[in-house]
Amino acid sequence: MRQKTFKWAAYCLICFLVFLLVGGAFVFLIHRPDGHNYAKQAEPQRFLGAGTGPDKAVIIEERAFSGISRINLIENARESIQIAYHAVHDGLASDMFYGLILEAAGRDVQVQLLFDGIFHNLYWREKATYWALVDHPNIEIRFYEPLNLLKPWTLNNRMHDKFMVIDNKYALLGGRNIGDQYFMENCQGKMIKDRDVLLYNTAPDALHESVLSAFGDYFDLLWCHSYTVEKHENVPSRQQLKARQRHQLLLDNLAVIRQQHPEYFGEKIDWEQYAYSTSKVSLITNPIQRMNKEPWILSEIAAIYTAAEDTILLQSPYIIPSRHIKSYVDSSRTKAEVYYLTNSKASSANYFAIAGYLKHRDRLAEQATQIYEYHGPGSIHAKTYVFDMRLSVIGSFNMDARSSFLSTESMVVIDSEMFAEELAQSMKGLAKQSVPYIEEAPSFVAHTANPQPVPWHKTVLVWLLRIMLYPFDALL
Repeated sequence: MRQKTFKWAAYCLICFLVFLLVGGAFVFLIHRPDGHNYAKQAEPQRFLGAGTGPDKAVIIEERAFSGISRINLIENARESIQIAYHAVHDGLASDMFYGLILEAAGRDVQVQLLFDGIFHNLYWREKATYWALVDHPNIEIRFYEPLNLLKPWTLNNRMHDKFMVIDNKYALLGGRNIGDQYFMENCQGKMIKDRDVLLYNTAPDALHESVLSAFGDYFDLLWCHSYTVEKHENVPSRQQLKARQRHQLLLDNLAVIRQQHPEYFGEKIDWEQYAYSTSKVSLITNPIQRMNKEPWILSEIAAIYTAAEDTILLQSPYIIPSRHIKSYVDSSRTKAEVYYLTNSKASSANYFAIAGYLKHRDRLAEQATQIYEYHGPGSIHAKTYVFDMRLSVIGSFNMDARSSFLSTESMVVIDSEMFAEELAQSMKGLAKQSVPYIEEAPSFVAHTANPQPVPWHKTVLVWLLRIMLYPFDALL
């Protein structure tokens, strides 16, 4: 009897695993969005402005300053904080982040926290943090597409956005998640070099002309969507003590950090000294839907790419030009020189992504002017594209199928020659710490780095993944 029960349990488990594999993976390999309908309507001219627009833009590159910027914005919030984030990692940065949120809510700032339903990390030890957030009357917290193994086709519908909106005046957008490796020099594991853009509206009486209005609309769309869930409106009585203890501990930890690093806190940053004027700033996003989406952001980038005439600089930590992506972005359609900047096998911490990139690298090289593979400290994680030293595109979108067809994403298109020039200089600084892949090809930097050694076990694992993941480009 026991043996029969065991066989039935094993059979059911195998059937369920097959169900997960088919519904969560294989179905995405055969399902494609309908045609290029959105791409046919993409018009690069709509991103160009005339004169000086209401929005100013600040490039935030340096790791510590990116953390200080977030501290400063939350500390100086007076009315509202809206945050949409893909992932939050355990550590000092997340404790400080949640402490600042609770502190802001304590001075009657209305806080809306929207996290991806799988990668929010409010589990186990951090479950007490979740209850502390739910317990506060001025904080609402929701999750986009929580884990549901009975609907495996939802597993790849992830919210990959990383932005915050403060008082409908400031928007901070980029590639950084919340974690020590993004902000601190001394952190466990590899440090990650990333990039943010801060946008602020200089004409509050004309909010409809500012990109801040579009950010508000997009956040509301995510917040109110049927895929977004509020798990608890109130804290169960058995969790109330835990919630209040965690609340106090987060505030106490924040007070200790303030004493140890007073230079990070308490001062209002004069953003004007760092800002560039813009002619126009536009927000572009992916549609919110399950299965493979029509690639709105990829279509917009492809249209700007095709229209470029001089130089294109593309930085992405993951570049996996599957055949579906290449049907949108094709170097034969542009007159411009095309330079790519991405992680090398030595620097990349994402073994799946680097395996996908190496599979396509030679074909990418046939279409590129030059490819720079980063060999400096840590890894690079920014997603930034510069066209003809005028239009800059920056945000959460990677040049891969996952960002193109699966995840929610948000990017801003900035029309500003001065901003584009500064952004290009930042990218050139990283290129100098990289190794050019194409021999005797044109270069946009004078000096580059020496290759860093790759551990043998990483080489073997990446090689195995290249073979195993060969048919799975649609999920990389």
